[in-house]
Amino acid sequence: MPFCPQCGVANPDSARFCDQCGAQLIPVPSKPASPSVQPVTPAGQVTGAPVSAGPSSCPQCGAGVIPGEAFCDNCGAPLLNYSRTAPPVAPDLPFPGAPPQPVYPPPQPATIQGGKPTPVPPPKPSIPPTAPVTPSPPVAPPIRNSLAGIRLRLRSGAVLTLPAATQAFIGRADPVSNFYPDIDLTAYGGLEHGVGRRHGRFIIQQGLVYYEDLDSTNGSFRNGIKLPPRQPQPLQHGDELRLGKLSLVIEIP
Repeated sequence: MPFCPQCGVANPDSARFCDQCGAQLIPVPSKPASPSVQPVTPAGQVTGAPVSAGPSSCPQCGAGVIPGEAFCDNCGAPLLNYSRTAPPVAPDLPFPGAPPQPVYPPPQPATIQGGKPTPVPPPKPSIPPTAPVTPSPPVAPPIRNSLAGIRLRLRSGAVLTLPAATQAFIGRADPVSNFYPDIDLTAYGGLEHGVGRRHGRFIIQQGLVYYEDLDSTNGSFRNGIKLPPRQPQPLQHGDELRLGKLSLVIEIP
């Protein structure tokens, strides 16, 4: 009785194809078996269970078949309307002596968020580090040795130029005391705006331009801040200098 080389099921001596899986059988010399012992498959299943009668001829090629066979011995076609009482042998069981089959891991499902596959983000391009920006040092005002070129711009549009000297007085002329300042604001509303006769002076100290209030009655203001009297204060280009209520803009080239 030959055994199937694929599933290991015993078949009749005259069978050419396996009754269990349909594989072609390799003819082997039959050996007499004991009537009281039924052949056992490698999986431990008894194959001597009765089977129901099948067709007497192959429905595909018409050749005569042995009752109870599941496949035609002539063409290997499966025979209809047959059943077995013995449980089928698992098709993945190897026949005796077969090499072990490799085991592969099951495929991993893709991560899905919100019903859509999560795309793999592309690698971010490397950005070369930039050199730190060094702040440029502040530009120091030019060192001066004279008031020449410095201008005073009034709101009326008039422009007054300081003399080429290291100091210059600003105020109103007084013929009674015979005092005439270097910058006379009488013609520009000095009296009406509260400018004093000796209101203040411009001086050069350590190469920079300073203004000193000479203890005037109505005071001097730089950018809206009142200046203390008899204390020279540095000036910069664009500063607003107010004498009483008369405003001047300092223009230092």
